[in-house]
Amino acid sequence: MDLQGISREQKEMGAAVCMLLFIISLFLKWQTFGPISGSGADLGSWPLVLIIALVAGGIVAADGLRMEIPLRRMNPTSVATYLMSLLVFYVIVFIFAIDGLSYGVWLALIFSVIGLVLTFSVYRQDTR
Repeated sequence: MDLQGISREQKEMGAAVCMLLFIISLFLKWQTFGPISGSGADLGSWPLVLIIALVAGGIVAADGLRMEIPLRRMNPTSVATYLMSLLVFYVIVFIFAIDGLSYGVWLALIFSVIGLVLTFSVYRQDTR
């Protein structure tokens, strides 16, 4: 995949949209055991994941819109990249820990990985 043709702002807005879609996927079915199903919001740690996704998406959206971000000592894209990597790790741990996976967890994985790739490419541009 060639990300060179996409502008920095488009990458950041794409990552922000991925975080929004990740948040929506939290409320879809993540696991199914016969007639019983559960969403990502049924997990005990889902509020923490929601906050991480909101902060990461907010950072990249604000940076993409060229708003002033109050992170003076840190690069905002590095913080967003780190937070999105936590989301990818969270989903992967869930995939390996639980049986009866459903479509919501796979959508969460896709959106978190795409958001991480887009944000990481912006971070690599910043460090050059």
